[in-house]
Amino acid sequence: MDSDSSDSEQSKTDKQNMRDSSRPLISYPVQNINGCTSPPPQIQPRTCYRFLFVAFSFWLIMSVTVVILFAYVLRPKLPDFSSQPLSLSNFVASNQSVGARWSAQFHVSNPNKKFSFCYEDVVSLIFHKDSLLTERRIGPFTQGRHNVTTVEVRYSVVDCFVEGKVVDEMNGEMSRGQIKFNVQVSADVA
Repeated sequence: MDSDSSDSEQSKTDKQNMRDSSRPLISYPVQNINGCTSPPPQIQPRTCYRFLFVAFSFWLIMSVTVVILFAYVLRPKLPDFSSQPLSLSNFVASNQSVGARWSAQFHVSNPNKKFSFCYEDVVSLIFHKDSLLTERRIGPFTQGRHNVTTVEVRYSVVDCFVEGKVVDEMNGEMSRGQIKFNVQVSADVA
């Protein structure tokens, strides 16, 4: 009975408060004096932001740790390519065409103690200044750790078209006893 009597007393006071015009009627959403309603309170997804921040921080710390371990513990070094002077035979340069045979010997050095390399799609090019004379594909090879590998390559070109000034430059260098060629080697290394 006590709860029924307290409920009835509460409803009586509520009715009296509603009838009392001196007190403003309060309802949800709250209205201010101008009659505008205020927006409902917004729940901010702070836990989602915290999770994203923690996940990103963890990822960043792990990435930095892996890079530091790789760079300072394993100490990887790039392989070193060197070449002996090219040997040239059957050289003919006339009337905007060149014919020749070259022989090259490359030394590939792997200075790493913990890594071996696999060279695939190896391509070697011979230029005279900016003019491409010939291209040669070299077979794939594997190089062990802390190793020097020698690769021999033979090039041949017959009646390769070049500009007249290039032929004149090569003949001028040949008359002085030495022609300078540029060799470029590229490979996919794994």
